[in-house]
Amino acid sequence: MTAKQIAIVILSALGGIVLTFVFNFLILDKILIPDPCYYHTHDTNKVFDIFYELTSSDGYHPFPTKFNFIFTATIGAILGLKISIYKLKKRDARKTTKA
Repeated sequence: MTAKQIAIVILSALGGIVLTFVFNFLILDKILIPDPCYYHTHDTNKVFDIFYELTSSDGYHPFPTKFNFIFTATIGAILGLKISIYKLKKRDARKTTKA
């Protein structure tokens, strides 16, 4: 791989991470937690507890756990890498057919 291709892969991975965080915290959170005060009087399930915690510093409103941050970043990096590798292979195939 050339330096340009490596830079494209790294930037795509970072872009994927940013996009998954935006999706997770601006869209998915609003769908999964429409009313954060709901959890003042209701219990949470185990899956919810893996991704969110209810701390007193946040007024017992759901706040993403470290696992949620790591999981989101990992998914974003994987998606960014897959897309960049696909695009690079597609571009290389196009170059070889032109020559």
